[in-house]
Amino acid sequence: MRLTGFSKSYPTQVLALAALCVAAYACCLNNGFISDDYENLRLAEGLKSDFWYLFKLPPLNFRMTSFLAYAMLDRVFAQHYEFFYTANIFLHFINCLLLWKLLLVLGRPAGEAYLAAILFAVFQAPQEGVMWIAAMNETLLGSFVLSTLVLWFRGHYLISAIFLLLALFSKESAAIAVLVIPLIRRQRGEKVLTPQMIPLIVPILIFIAVFLWSLPANGMIQHGVYQVGPHAALVVGRTLHLLFRPSFYVLVGLLAAMRQWHSLRPLPKFVLWIVVPILPYSFLTYSPYIPSRQLYMSSMVLVSVLAYLIRQCRQPRIQLALVIAFIAYNISYMWIRKDPEFESRAAPTTELLGLLKSHQPAPILLERFPYANYGIAKDVSRVDANYGIAKDVSRVVPGWTRDLIHVNESPESCRDCMTLRWDAGSKKYTGQWRE
Repeated sequence: MRLTGFSKSYPTQVLALAALCVAAYACCLNNGFISDDYENLRLAEGLKSDFWYLFKLPPLNFRMTSFLAYAMLDRVFAQHYEFFYTANIFLHFINCLLLWKLLLVLGRPAGEAYLAAILFAVFQAPQEGVMWIAAMNETLLGSFVLSTLVLWFRGHYLISAIFLLLALFSKESAAIAVLVIPLIRRQRGEKVLTPQMIPLIVPILIFIAVFLWSLPANGMIQHGVYQVGPHAALVVGRTLHLLFRPSFYVLVGLLAAMRQWHSLRPLPKFVLWIVVPILPYSFLTYSPYIPSRQLYMSSMVLVSVLAYLIRQCRQPRIQLALVIAFIAYNISYMWIRKDPEFESRAAPTTELLGLLKSHQPAPILLERFPYANYGIAKDVSRVDANYGIAKDVSRVVPGWTRDLIHVNESPESCRDCMTLRWDAGSKKYTGQWRE
């Protein structure tokens, strides 16, 4: 059954997807750079003098594609953050197209595949991956993994291996793609392992070699940011609840009320498929649930399940009402709830940037600055954190340098400094600037 209310014209469908991506995420275009964005721009600039230096700072070496993207955008658009956000929204749009294509390649009905792309365009659960420039590695990861799968299942095995290599140096979790292929083949009743998978072994071996070589210096592992343990089950459970509410619960409840039990029989299998992409993140120790940016891949699976469930509601009017409600709820949630959160997160650096631009360079001391930049290779439990994010703001203001900005130090350490104190309530710095 085809979902009514949507055009069959391919150009119109593509334009509709683009419009939905813009409608959902245009709210972030004026948010400015946020915390880690400044550090990432500085690190990306270092690629100009030493292309390989990120391999000395694991796991940043497994974010290489995003740092290359930052370097390119910074060179073309300088510090105009609007273009960084635009690029990430465009990348999200490309991923919607790739998800649509993958579902078609895997044999899903055309209407269901397009509906999944529509839902993914506006789904708020992975919003951090699009609304935060520092999380561009997630959208790049999604693009390369989707490309890997589309190319492999269309028979382009060597090219798919190249995209897998790009995915692996976008984020370590890309290795899950090698598990996804045999799982899909098993579900389709095909032989799980096939000689066509051999080209994928090469990028996996490269990844394993680099990972083991850099393991002793990998701060996220050495300092317990990720740690294998039973807590992963609780992390996955909490994350699934946040991911499912409210849309998944509403649809399951509606189908149960309509007594369409046959439509609900595959639910355990669907949940397992949703869990697969988040498995690499489930061992984190710094949060009781997985951050939204790291739900980008699993959200693709979830919206595909939601598209299937919507089409099981056989009445076209109910289908259309569900889709309209989903779009309205998720777009409203991002504009009303999430965008103010990102503006609040950006406030300490945005306000600092405004002060630096409006005053002559001079030593300043920032008190109560909230963002500690511990550094990937440093112990995140240290109290004497290096607040490099504030120092990196100076990079975008001519005349200012990192050494002029002192952060959360004692007043005695900088007696000539102008002291500015961050007020979390007013989102402003207090203190009289001496000219």
